[in-house]
Amino acid sequence: MKGCDIISKNYGKRNEYGFIYSINNKKFKYLNILLQDLVQYLFPKIKRNDVVKCYKNVDYEKGDICIEFNNIKKYVSIKMGHGNSVHGETIETFVDFLKKNKVNDFVINEILNYQYADGTLDGTGKIRLSAEQYKELNESTIDMVNKAINNRKLLNKCINRFIISGIHHYYHPIDVLVYGVPNDFWFITPNEIYEYIISKKDMISSSIHFSNLTFQSQSRVLDYSESKEYMRHWIQIKWYNLEDNIIEILNNRAIKRIKI
Repeated sequence: MKGCDIISKNYGKRNEYGFIYSINNKKFKYLNILLQDLVQYLFPKIKRNDVVKCYKNVDYEKGDICIEFNNIKKYVSIKMGHGNSVHGETIETFVDFLKKNKVNDFVINEILNYQYADGTLDGTGKIRLSAEQYKELNESTIDMVNKAINNRKLLNKCINRFIISGIHHYYHPIDVLVYGVPNDFWFITPNEIYEYIISKKDMISSSIHFSNLTFQSQSRVLDYSESKEYMRHWIQIKWYNLEDNIIEILNNRAIKRIKI
């Protein structure tokens, strides 16, 4: 997709502000055709001369920007590039989430072993393995963990936590997920995200995964750098191949419309 290959954290933020600049305080009729499609989906009753507001959302919410019309607010998650990180939190809060959802202790302990890869459940081991080394030595255990966690009930809650709403009930759920830049993007809905990710729950991977969402440590800090040590206690959820997956979702959408 055009404009999505050069990517960094700063570029991602600039892209969010690009959407804001392209939408905020503009009359609907002056938006580009893609933005019109997006805004009309969010606000079906909008008219040509109506003015739309758009601004940055607070960082801890899943919606990067908020689009507002007639005092109604809609929340939009914006992604671009490859290997998108869709979620991060401490391993401690994630383990609490798993326990609340009745994941058994053996599985949780193996997730902790995978997180730290140093022979301990808390990161105090002296010898650290890379992700590749750990996976090579623990293939059967990882397969067992994946079989245990890839059930529909847990996946629905994980999708909500990782992509739709976040870790707190008072966060605003997203209304759409956008992939791309202001003049070249697609968007998909939460229902499409749930449906697609659940449909991939039986996929095979050498990593611990929740359907097509990959679980990993933010860093195993193999150089033992004290300044980066905190990263060992944070998890990342990656949605690899997001662009290809969105194309598949849009194709499924088109097929459903034809059948109707």
